[in-house]
Amino acid sequence: MKVKKQKNVFWFGFVSFFTDLSSEMLMPILPVFYESLGINKAFIGIIEGVAESFSSFMKVISGYLSDKLKKRKIFIVIGYAIPAFLKPIYIFATGWVSVLFIRFIERSGKGLRDPPRDALLAASSKAGHLGGSFGWQRMMDTLGAVTGVIVLALILYFVPGTLKPLFLIAFLPGLISMFIAIFKVKEDKELKKRTHKIKFSDLKHLPRKFKFFLIPAFLFAIGNMSYAFFILRAENLGLSLALIPVVYLLYTITYAAFAIPAGNLSDKIGRIPTIIIGNIFFLGACMLFVFNIPSVFVWIVFILYGLFYAFNVGVSKAFITEIVPESYSSSAIGIYSFIMGICALPASIVVGFLWEIWNPQIAFTYSAILTVLSTLFYIVLKIREH
Repeated sequence: MKVKKQKNVFWFGFVSFFTDLSSEMLMPILPVFYESLGINKAFIGIIEGVAESFSSFMKVISGYLSDKLKKRKIFIVIGYAIPAFLKPIYIFATGWVSVLFIRFIERSGKGLRDPPRDALLAASSKAGHLGGSFGWQRMMDTLGAVTGVIVLALILYFVPGTLKPLFLIAFLPGLISMFIAIFKVKEDKELKKRTHKIKFSDLKHLPRKFKFFLIPAFLFAIGNMSYAFFILRAENLGLSLALIPVVYLLYTITYAAFAIPAGNLSDKIGRIPTIIIGNIFFLGACMLFVFNIPSVFVWIVFILYGLFYAFNVGVSKAFITEIVPESYSSSAIGIYSFIMGICALPASIVVGFLWEIWNPQIAFTYSAILTVLSTLFYIVLKIREH
């Protein structure tokens, strides 16, 4: 059965590619679009914060329901369909209430699909290639992001002032990703054969190793500031505004290029050592920004930032699916994703506060300290494996 389902791994890559192409065509211009509707920055922050928090909450619910109902595909298809069909609706937005409603529902799609998709991806992977499978999905996801930004730049260059038509254009790759999910991704039929029916209370019986893994993940998450602060620090150090999109592309290209090698490395040396390497990359990026470095070194920071994501995101999910029984894998990924997502808002608030009250050096020192603490816990977790 698994041999047939290995095609899922291949197709999930293209589903992610077209989804991120669709999303990243809009992400850079969404704040501009909000302001064109007269929405101030405070409300923009509320809109994005509420949408992301609800998306994180949905990951717990969809993960649990996917395991309980023993179905993956239905959550995946609906999760990709919602943002695809919501994008053209932005054209009819008139103010912050309508934007909040659209953004709220749109981000729920990501929360609905991610844990079941990652569980099905793990179940469809060939033995000994789990890290590589997650690496492939992350690489294609990031390549889609890079392509989306490039397409956006080309459209804005040749058709300046275009905003609302972009939402219609972005609908097309979103539709392609949904059709691939419907017609190419296959359900995990083995999951349906399992007689054990899980209850929500069963989640307290998840392996101790998984619960311990959440400690360093949480410590890192509360110090993992938004990428926006890396952009702001780059500008603060003298990088010209024209080069900001270029360093962002450098980060995404690095992420895409190293996602599969990082996943393959984790198959050979283990997940935790690979995650530790990722933490070291992030620590290096933070430490460089602690100092008033020449702007030329900013490029190194964004390479390190891309390497961190390559060595962390997919590998962490591979580790979870490896240590948690398959019947609970979607729930476990949902819990992990919820913690990562819900911590993102306070992390950025704290960093922003430290930046405003003191300086950016203190803000990046805060993230560096929490990264060190997280890494120490990962080392303890690795030692406990032996």
